[in-house]
Amino acid sequence: MKIIEKYTGGKTYMFPNGDIATPDKVLEQFPAALAFAHIIETDDSGEVMFAVQNLAAMKSLHGIPKETSENESIALLQEIVNAPPPIPEESTPEQRIAAALEAQVLLAMPITNTDDPDLL
Repeated sequence: MKIIEKYTGGKTYMFPNGDIATPDKVLEQFPAALAFAHIIETDDSGEVMFAVQNLAAMKSLHGIPKETSENESIALLQEIVNAPPPIPEESTPEQRIAAALEAQVLLAMPITNTDDPDLL
């Protein structure tokens, strides 16, 4: 499970490559992290920093109203990132037949526009 937390600049994390993400290193790589509200995507124990993202941008991306409080937005974003992936719709028999026919047609087409006469 991924945890979403607000970045405050007071915690040391670990980057996915194993490097230590001190507050100074985070600000060096993400200078706006304290100027605007940012969130951290981390693991269950809050040690590994998977992502640093602007909270307003993430709210906009996921359709969360801008009036929603920071805490509510963070809770909603955590639900979104932990939601199971959607199950793809099963294709109909007609769609499978059409795909098979299309593949047959493509395989039966002659090779053209080549410089090698042996391929014609």
